[in-house]
Amino acid sequence: MDKRQAAKRIEKLRAEIWRLNHAYFIENRSDVSEDVRDALKKELKELEDAFPDLVTSDSPTQRVGSPLDGRLPKVRHITAKESLQDAFLIEDIKDWVDQMRRSLGEEKKTFEFVCELKIDGLNISLVYQHISGQYVFRRAVTRGNGIEGEDVTHTVRTIEAIPLIFDVKGKDLPMELEIGGEVYMSRSSLEKLNNALPDGDKFSNPRNAAAGSVRQLDPKVAAKRDLRLFCYAVDFEGAERLGLTSQSDVLIWLKDHDLPINAEWKICTTIEQAQKIYDSLHKRRDDLPYDIDGVVVKVNDRDAQRNLGSTAKAPRWARAWKFPAEERAARVMDIQLQVGRTGAITPVAHLTPTHIAGTIVTRATLHNADEIDRLDVRIGDTVVVRKAGDIIPEVKEVMKNLRPKGAKVFRYPAHCHSCGSHLIRPEGEVVHRCHNKRCAAASKERLEHLVSRYAFNIEGCGKETIEALLDKGLISDPADIFFLGAEDLAELPFFKEKKTENLLKSIERSKRIPLDRFLFALGIRHIGRETAELLARRIEWPIKNLTIEELARIDGIGPVVAESLLSWIKEEDNRALLHKFENAGVIALQPEGSHAPQVFTEKIFVLTGTLATLGREEAKKMIKERGGKVVGSVSKKTDYVVAGENPGSKLDDAKKLGVNVISEEELKMMIT
Repeated sequence: MDKRQAAKRIEKLRAEIWRLNHAYFIENRSDVSEDVRDALKKELKELEDAFPDLVTSDSPTQRVGSPLDGRLPKVRHITAKESLQDAFLIEDIKDWVDQMRRSLGEEKKTFEFVCELKIDGLNISLVYQHISGQYVFRRAVTRGNGIEGEDVTHTVRTIEAIPLIFDVKGKDLPMELEIGGEVYMSRSSLEKLNNALPDGDKFSNPRNAAAGSVRQLDPKVAAKRDLRLFCYAVDFEGAERLGLTSQSDVLIWLKDHDLPINAEWKICTTIEQAQKIYDSLHKRRDDLPYDIDGVVVKVNDRDAQRNLGSTAKAPRWARAWKFPAEERAARVMDIQLQVGRTGAITPVAHLTPTHIAGTIVTRATLHNADEIDRLDVRIGDTVVVRKAGDIIPEVKEVMKNLRPKGAKVFRYPAHCHSCGSHLIRPEGEVVHRCHNKRCAAASKERLEHLVSRYAFNIEGCGKETIEALLDKGLISDPADIFFLGAEDLAELPFFKEKKTENLLKSIERSKRIPLDRFLFALGIRHIGRETAELLARRIEWPIKNLTIEELARIDGIGPVVAESLLSWIKEEDNRALLHKFENAGVIALQPEGSHAPQVFTEKIFVLTGTLATLGREEAKKMIKERGGKVVGSVSKKTDYVVAGENPGSKLDDAKKLGVNVISEEELKMMIT
């Protein structure tokens, strides 16, 4: 076969392989056996080996690249990735719908919803680049911390269902398109994989297998594991420029462009319809070829999504409606106390190893002394254990008919098992606390929290490293971590030159940290990630001179949070710790626009039409940074309607209600 004949044959083989892959992965139809597909790919590979200059980047043979020689590189997402807020009961869904109505100022508004399967897999973002009327696959990134994730292009590229290139018609197309999806493994593929692995390397569930395969350094390993992908999202800007005005539009567009979607999605208009879909899928859960743990319910209309916006963690327009937790029986072998970073004492039941929702559970929380009394749980009891939200194991009830003679009642001790300090239970609280600020167990928890990914995110400084540093006396407080040198790490077991170098680099990088993550890292009571973000937009670094009046002016910060923060700062040891952070070179960075003048405090805005210079998102951001609120519909409570070009019915509503209507230029003048 000469080169011209080979080129024709290669072109036909590529087209036929893609057609068969499309039928198999997209349409769930097998037109030929797997052996036939493999034979065609083998022939194509042999021809490309004979004529290497005919190889193209989108050829089916080019899915497997070269192995990486180290850790997976980090990549910043085009748009920040969010997590879905969970719902467990129909009442949670009803409350959510009511919240959305109140947020939009429309108490009787009806929504159209899209219900999708919540696939139990690994969240992945696919990035395509626009080149001459086509989108070319460029990279795949894990969710990571939401801002940046791991570049796993080399393994995700091996998934045959993903098109490496596709055509798109239209004008003003985005240069980059970010498509969200879930990488998963079917149960049959997991069984096949585990049969080929030694006992110590077997995966406990399909999700772990998918995640482990995607993070392989060698793509050839991933290519052999039959990974699959369902896509369900297009980034907001990309969807807008593609003319996609609803979530259903997004799913149809993805399918039309050969991106694999889950065909089980449905549209509904009432909560009752959504529940029927939920109940049906719950019954069919075990009959599906892949694992699901619930139903994702999304508001269909993208304008409504945009108006509802997001919290610091999750979109307000979607919920992950989880299936009831899987339950199992286990025996309580012991009850032990665990000291948290704030000194909270949590009782933990140590159980006989029990398989629940795909993992082996050996411990379950008992929450507090009141919960132990309510359950009447004793050492030796057989208990029902479930995973709350499919994540945290907890004891649901005691099977008292199985209680053995001599089952031991658990009594809370009077003193902390770690430091010996007297335990107290503050008035109005259900939690016992150790108030020794130097309690070794609490200090260790604070250190592990400080280096965690949503705080300083110091890679290579996990639980074992913290324990080793404490054992060697190299650190005693959180700021000590930033004074560590190579000579200190040399004293630790398993710290060779490369590991030491990597940890020191990570420590140095983490010294410049967003203020919200710094506040969260301090482990102050009542200050979680969302509260830390609210605070960071209104207070300045360093945080030593805050007043109750300053905190009271922050929307969303109540007296409990204010008192907790001020009490922490007033403590001499904590002020010394902040000074020590500064001496170590730690700099907490203010969020952009965090100290804009609060000229719109308690003012409600509605945007309508096209804002030519600012754009809606920028205008919304500027209003919120100045204390205002942006809602989706006009009411008597609205203070201003900002009207751009081609305004809609909202302008008419404003005129009827006598609401102030201003132009984009007038808004900009108010801001400046």
